[in-house]
Amino acid sequence: MAAATVAALAACSGNPGSDDATGGSGERTTITLWNRATSPAAEKLTELVERFNNSQDQYTVESQYIPADGFNVRVLQAINSNQAPNVVLSDGNPSQLGEAIETGEIVALDDLFGTGDYPLEATDIPEGMLATGIFDGTTYAVPTEGGNYAIIYNKQMFDEAGIDELPTTWAEVRAAAETLTTGGRYGIYLPIGSNEWPVYTWQSMLWSAGGEFLDEDNTEVRFDSPEGVEALTVWTDLVEDGYAYPSSAADSNQQTGFPAFNAGLFAMFIGQPRDVALTKEALGAENVGVFTFPEVSEPAANTGTNVSYIIDGTDEQEAGSYAFLSWFLQPEQQTEWDIAASYLPTNLGTAETEAFRAYLEANPDLQVFVDQLTYAKSRPSILNYAEVSAALGAELERAMLLQKSPADALQDAAALGQPALDD
Repeated sequence: MAAATVAALAACSGNPGSDDATGGSGERTTITLWNRATSPAAEKLTELVERFNNSQDQYTVESQYIPADGFNVRVLQAINSNQAPNVVLSDGNPSQLGEAIETGEIVALDDLFGTGDYPLEATDIPEGMLATGIFDGTTYAVPTEGGNYAIIYNKQMFDEAGIDELPTTWAEVRAAAETLTTGGRYGIYLPIGSNEWPVYTWQSMLWSAGGEFLDEDNTEVRFDSPEGVEALTVWTDLVEDGYAYPSSAADSNQQTGFPAFNAGLFAMFIGQPRDVALTKEALGAENVGVFTFPEVSEPAANTGTNVSYIIDGTDEQEAGSYAFLSWFLQPEQQTEWDIAASYLPTNLGTAETEAFRAYLEANPDLQVFVDQLTYAKSRPSILNYAEVSAALGAELERAMLLQKSPADALQDAAALGQPALDD
């Protein structure tokens, strides 16, 4: 996998502002890029980097693989120790992007849109996805990998249970889960754990119930509303009644539960586009289906875009970094990347390419995820989001373990999270 990339941290760019980091020869400027891609995405990334390097004679991109586990921490450490790369490609934890921006070392991108040899306009990117990288009106990151989630289900179990209509609401999910729960098998796996995944997925529940995460000014917590309690009660009732079991099959990497789904312990789980291929490989394509994330009261979806950004360097390094990012986001390149890495387009033009259309025709289940993007929103872009999310995630877990009522858990999360907004 990582054969496609260079793994040594020691090879990072050094002081991004130094002359040495630019190559010193005056010929090509070296751009150091950190990625966390694994095979087959790693192989495609290597191919794309090589193609970019061969397409022009100003810049040489050197791609370095950094393990996904702790990726964000490594980036922050590198920035603070003046050992940062020039480009961070597809950071998978945009909820912590605010911490990187707070260092003052992330380059604002607004004046770069529409410039260079590979023009990319802000309007090329869906508004909800672009918002992920906008803080206080300034764009610091662009989405390079689109994603959201839907319900992935076991077709064979549905057929055997006589369920021939797919749920569209959480009330219908509950009815299906009750039917599917039997003999030690649960109807559905629900998110739980200490990372962002439970908060990320529950936000769609909150929005669907008519609630909001924060107020309009992003200064006050609002998830502890009656709508929030309703949204969380939908999940805790499923646990309390024995139709969902959130903890015994937790997998620390994904927290989606798909390993247990593949083992036949659950009939449904909240999964991402990349999970579709993994589950089909395990269970057979004919046994796996996808349906739209159900409503509590209205359609809602959360965009989980992985974002890329440029770190402060010399003028040449910043220009080269943007040249690569804007080239990487062109529809031709992004189509190849999305297909290899199982992501959704973040450039509106990508979805219209002949190659991506053919990909969807060959993989019709992915159309569910694409369709949800029409009404999807992004998580709040605030510097201290990670602290608010951590407070909420801990309390969501207590509620899902039935240690607290949904109302008490959300009130306590609000009390813990609000100080981060007051700082």
